[in-house]
Amino acid sequence: MYPIPTTTSGLGYEDIEETIVYADWVECSALFQSEIISKADVQDCFSEIDSFDNEITPLKVADIWSEMERRRLILKSSYPLIIKENRIMPRSWKDHTAYSFCLLISYSKSCREWMNNYCRDFQMQGELFEHISEAALNYLFKNWKVGITGWSKNNPVSIKKIIMDIATELGESIGKESPRPVDKDGGIDILCYRKFSDLRGNYPVFFIQCATGSNWTNKRMENTLNLWNNWIQFKAKNLITRGFAVPFAFDDETFRQTQMRGDCLVLDRLRLLAHEVPESEWMPKNTNDKITSWIEKKYKTIEV
Repeated sequence: MYPIPTTTSGLGYEDIEETIVYADWVECSALFQSEIISKADVQDCFSEIDSFDNEITPLKVADIWSEMERRRLILKSSYPLIIKENRIMPRSWKDHTAYSFCLLISYSKSCREWMNNYCRDFQMQGELFEHISEAALNYLFKNWKVGITGWSKNNPVSIKKIIMDIATELGESIGKESPRPVDKDGGIDILCYRKFSDLRGNYPVFFIQCATGSNWTNKRMENTLNLWNNWIQFKAKNLITRGFAVPFAFDDETFRQTQMRGDCLVLDRLRLLAHEVPESEWMPKNTNDKITSWIEKKYKTIEV
């Protein structure tokens, strides 16, 4: 199996549910090593490094299995593992590249040495996750328009142009306040809205921010809509909603805290990827190829 997480607070949770971190580790080990993993295998790993008391270890392993079963129930056929009582069996990760990508990002946060040595291409990770989110949202919100708006070194569009384009597309007017160059993308990566054929504006809109770093808990608190409500003069502000997408799998409490603290639509890995259809039906081939290439370079660097 892969190295046990060296920290259970790598995802930046205030009150971390360590079962989430360990479940990511077990999933990674099975998926990228193409191995059947049993509860006994996981118990042996914990015993080797004296992670828990002998009496507690079986309970911890049972919690991990329960978490993976929870994920399977949410994702159904989109889940890349088969769970049978005391064992898990992997499907091909190449048929589940979006989930596999998000899983590796999540695992890297709790395996700091590997992340520091091999997973410091944070900009690339962020851009790939934006493309995954864009494709997933296109499938989730059929008949809506979805597109990436985010600034990047590969797409250094001025924030003023982004504002002008969005205002024009939504049929709104430019606001009284002007952005600064340091605002870059204004904290918005994806625009998702439902246009009507009368073209009179007044559309429901999601401004979605993507976060792949350990600082996601800070980002969820950024009320970027305050900026956008000054940059664009929305006639019906209540139609404008913030969304927050991450590659992590939230437990119920973290999900609740995020929606409450961020005052936003929460899109964690489980919600974003629960499509019940093969990824080939919603993931563009060029995006899939880029993700596959990134994954192949990364997982082969993990020392067993």
